[in-house]
Amino acid sequence: MNPPSHDPTPPAAEPGQRPQWQRGHNGYALTIAVIIHIALLLAVLSWRSQVPPPNKPRSSQINIVEVKQPPKPPEPPPPAPKLPDLPPPNMPPVPELPPIEETKVEPVPQAVAPVVAVAPAPAPAAAPVIAPPPPAPPPVASSPVPPKLFEECGDSPDRKMIAEVFRLRPSFTTVKDIRRLKPIKTVCLAQLNVSPRKFTDGFPGLDVSEWFALDIRFTVNIPGDITMDLLLLSDDGAILNVDDEEVINNDGIHAPNPVMATVKLTKGLRNFRVRYFQGPGPDLALALVWKKPGAPDADYRYIPQRLLGRPPAAASAPG
Repeated sequence: MNPPSHDPTPPAAEPGQRPQWQRGHNGYALTIAVIIHIALLLAVLSWRSQVPPPNKPRSSQINIVEVKQPPKPPEPPPPAPKLPDLPPPNMPPVPELPPIEETKVEPVPQAVAPVVAVAPAPAPAAAPVIAPPPPAPPPVASSPVPPKLFEECGDSPDRKMIAEVFRLRPSFTTVKDIRRLKPIKTVCLAQLNVSPRKFTDGFPGLDVSEWFALDIRFTVNIPGDITMDLLLLSDDGAILNVDDEEVINNDGIHAPNPVMATVKLTKGLRNFRVRYFQGPGPDLALALVWKKPGAPDADYRYIPQRLLGRPPAAASAPG
């Protein structure tokens, strides 16, 4: 019997099993990989500890407080415009008063006592001499009473401007609303020359001083085609129309305020209409004047009386 021969070749591994030498090499590789990763981790940690942290933006809370500005004091109202000094129309000159002379009264002589003389009969006593009475002093001329601005139309044919008078409610603010009202009376005046004054002075000839309105109509006979600066001063509101066209609007409640407009006026009769209202105090005013364009303000004058006329019947109706 032959002894079994020794086969130097290792037996083949069974399927599904790894050789021993491969498992040994895989263990060494895994250990080396772990060591390398630990070294890299330590290097990264060491580097980050040396790098300074980035500057983070600082955040701060800011409260915006709006500072309230103190309210501005109200601006003072503009001073009332001054109407050019115009002479009042148709004002008679004030006569000078004659000097009053003092009259001396002569003393009355006493009766002379009779003189007794040796005569057949005594002489009669002389009659006392009495001086005549002094002459009466001349009458003192009184100052003329200012004429009324408004009179009854029938009693004053020389007053060419016809005005209808209206009473107003305290909430009235525009002259355009008088078309809804009925007039309480009709009066006439010679000129629109009411300079600024206290409302308590009123309009001479009217028994109202506030919350009233006037619708004034008249004609102006223009001698030729001209261009004029018309100025309407009022307190409170007023509107001027020429031939049914509005040329000056000074409406509303306000202090004495002048408004000017340059108007072309053709030859012939031009129909003028001024609607005016007086609201509350303390002042009132109503004046209409004109001048040539370019002339100084001192040349403003009232419309001459010779050019004024009463409106036709159709134009005097309210509307």
